[in-house]
Amino acid sequence: MLEQFKQKYLDEVNDLLNDLEGAMLELEKNPSSQEVVNEVFRVMHTIKGTSGMYDFKTVEKITHDVESIYGKIRDNHLSVSKEVSALTLECIDLLRKLLNQPDDNDDEQVNDFLAQLALLGGQEPAQSAGNGEEDGGGFLADEADKPGLKEATYYVLFAPEADITGRGVNIKGILADIKNIGTGITMTRSWPEQQADNGKFYMYWEAIFSTSKAKAELDEIFIFVPDEVEITKLSDSNLFMNEDFVAQVTMYQSIEEQIDVNELKALAMMVAPQAETAAPAPASETKEPGPDTAAKGTDAPQQHQAEPHKTDDKISGEEKIIAKNIEASDTKASSIKVDSDKLDELMNLVSELVTTKAELLLMAEKYDIPELSTICEKVDKLSNKFKDNALSIRLVPIESMMLRFQRLVRDLSKELGKKIEFVTDGTDTELDKTIIDNLAVPLMHIIRNSIDHGIEPVERRRELKKPDHGTIKFTAFYSGSNVFIQVQDDGAGMRPDYLRRKAIEKGFIKPGDNPTDRQLYDLVFLPGFSTAQKITGISGRGVGMDVVKQNIIKLRGEIEMDSEIDLGTITTIKLPLTLSIVDALLVSVGNTLLLIPVAIIDSCTQITRNILKDSKGRFIYENEPTPIIDLRKELEISGEIPEEENVVLVKYKDGRVGLIVDRIVGEHQAVLKSLGKYFANQEYISGGSILGDGSIALVLDTNKLIKQLEK
Repeated sequence: MLEQFKQKYLDEVNDLLNDLEGAMLELEKNPSSQEVVNEVFRVMHTIKGTSGMYDFKTVEKITHDVESIYGKIRDNHLSVSKEVSALTLECIDLLRKLLNQPDDNDDEQVNDFLAQLALLGGQEPAQSAGNGEEDGGGFLADEADKPGLKEATYYVLFAPEADITGRGVNIKGILADIKNIGTGITMTRSWPEQQADNGKFYMYWEAIFSTSKAKAELDEIFIFVPDEVEITKLSDSNLFMNEDFVAQVTMYQSIEEQIDVNELKALAMMVAPQAETAAPAPASETKEPGPDTAAKGTDAPQQHQAEPHKTDDKISGEEKIIAKNIEASDTKASSIKVDSDKLDELMNLVSELVTTKAELLLMAEKYDIPELSTICEKVDKLSNKFKDNALSIRLVPIESMMLRFQRLVRDLSKELGKKIEFVTDGTDTELDKTIIDNLAVPLMHIIRNSIDHGIEPVERRRELKKPDHGTIKFTAFYSGSNVFIQVQDDGAGMRPDYLRRKAIEKGFIKPGDNPTDRQLYDLVFLPGFSTAQKITGISGRGVGMDVVKQNIIKLRGEIEMDSEIDLGTITTIKLPLTLSIVDALLVSVGNTLLLIPVAIIDSCTQITRNILKDSKGRFIYENEPTPIIDLRKELEISGEIPEEENVVLVKYKDGRVGLIVDRIVGEHQAVLKSLGKYFANQEYISGGSILGDGSIALVLDTNKLIKQLEK
């Protein structure tokens, strides 16, 4: 069970670090952002507070020291410098390594990092916090009170919800923080068993204390449990200086019932000067309404309304918390995390359902049973909805990849001494998770190329009267059932004459060849071809763009480059929305069944053998010369040619191309399957699909077929 919670903790911490990395990149652009400073502080405090539970002592120590640095920044004792930003980003990388590769810890690296933090903070690193109640366990105990800051007195009711332990919240650390924030007492309570649900967390805590800390620092303790705490300010003075108040508060320790906050307020008013007593806490001062106001609104719990003899003022805080927990348990989360293996299994089941549905439809058609046909129609509709829903679950926004690219641009541009701005558009565009997972590496290579080869050094950009900062723009958008991703830079561009010379040197083309600019750009994707002047740790070995193209092809996608000298280069990737299920048109050529994705089909028509063609072998369709491809010939399929054939016109670039087939069978929902390693090198076939009668249809890669015949 502990391992299960530990994995949940690791997932949540990695999400926090991802968000923090993006925030830090923004902080470098705007060092005065107090919001980001507070965010860093909160994240470090949260990770520190829970790391000790799972024996990540080094993580606990590091986050404590970074938290202290940002505490000083927040208090205006330090400023956000380049060194602070660099160390924080280094901290994020180090924490990822310590959390995700605990067996690969480098003590020297950790010690060097802690030494840099100590130097930055102007003192020796503080001892690790968060180890329990004995050492304070919280950031508030480690910070000296600010001189001259007036003390105030607070009452806190901390009532955790039933699932708090499963959320990885460090209750022990929270209690330690409360105990060490100032002078006072903390009381441990338990809910009466008869009033609590079986699954409920039975403990709650009350605390009364005075502190010189700001209210914001008190809120920080409960930053991840804001709905499970009530904070009430009793006075703007230290009430523990009054003997009567101390005596009364001490008496509260011996009782088992929850403190009546109204009674506590009245006591505070009696023992403190009127001018110093806090007014009733406004909304911003209290996380939840007090007992004297809770039941006055229309949202009061139903169980209270059922007892008219109880006045609103006599409804106990305990009853309110119980009602709140019951109400919270009925509220569903807007989103949940699901293991990717479960999504893969779901898609496999959907695929089997689609295949079984095809078998059922075939049987209904064969035996002509009206009742079965009606059921088949319902199954058909339900399976289509199920398929669409399952596919939508697997869709992930491209935005999830952006953080690593922003970090790549930031780090690599500094290494190369270039000034580069990374701009994004359309990152809310969604793709299948499998595609997203396999797309990161190709895009990384493309962006590295733009940084290394594309964007010029500042001096060269000034000579060309360009801005000092180069721009790399990442754009994503939908087009039909495809997603287009473009990476564009405003750098030097590619010179066709240089590419041609390099290609001749490498033996990719002959000296007498005269390829077009487009064909020269395509040479960049060949293994061993590189335009780098020398081999470095970044580029020059001629493997990057070859890897890119191979990975894109595996995703059933296409990639091409275009460029203009001194204006820049644009790389365009075309990808299908999903790799699992596709609506296709089933056709036959001889005894071979082929599937053509519906999304790329423009129209269909019939032709005869003696169809009129122009001098270039194109037939005239809708008054336009249209190129045609005889699939029987290109795929080397034998059999008798029918008198009348069919042409499926597919979209290609800005025009259409006709594919000649024997017969059009009809639409088919194709569950795409790999053909295995023995058929992996088929030029024009991208996969297969099992039909309802058990036969196999081959999925035609029309783009690859047309592009190959263009050459």
